[in-house]
Amino acid sequence: MGKMAELDAAAQELQLLDDGLSRQESLSEKHQRVSEDPTPQDVVKSRNGFDYVDEGYMRWKLNQYYPIWTWEVIKYETLGDKAIVVHGRLKIMDEGVPRSFDSVAAHRIAVSRNGSGYVDLGNDLKAANSDAFKVAVNRLCNVADDVYRKQYVDKSLGDVQVNNLMDVIAEMDKKEADQVHKALMSGKINQDNYDKVMSKLTGSKK
Repeated sequence: MGKMAELDAAAQELQLLDDGLSRQESLSEKHQRVSEDPTPQDVVKSRNGFDYVDEGYMRWKLNQYYPIWTWEVIKYETLGDKAIVVHGRLKIMDEGVPRSFDSVAAHRIAVSRNGSGYVDLGNDLKAANSDAFKVAVNRLCNVADDVYRKQYVDKSLGDVQVNNLMDVIAEMDKKEADQVHKALMSGKINQDNYDKVMSKLTGSKK
């Protein structure tokens, strides 16, 4: 292989790496945006002290953000006459990247009050399937993270805020500057307290 061919091959490898990093960044930004999207209160229900979301809403958000998807029931089984367990698999196309998540959910089998038999096994199976589906949508796609207590709000500073803070640090004495820089790097200075910190630092300079 000649020198030019080697350079071309290296350039292609670098381009593939850059494309991969850009795609990863795009995926991360998308999932963060979906995670921070507040769930309307009218679709949030409560059962036995736990909040959950209507399946219809989860399907709607799935179609909105990840329109290419499939849901497959891998297996279902009964635990005696106590519960039905469903193992399902959600597959999505995430910005051109195929991804999947397996989830398992159980639903108690309803028995008639007189003990003569089951109320409706079909409904019990559908309920278990629905629960498994909603878990998969939440875990794989970050839909309704605020309801299922999986939400993480990124409070790190933006580039402009970091640059503004660094300009202020540059004018401070070394000991104080090191302390502020350490707080910045550790995340102690974030979106919640940025304005207060900047006001204190700029005010102390006057």
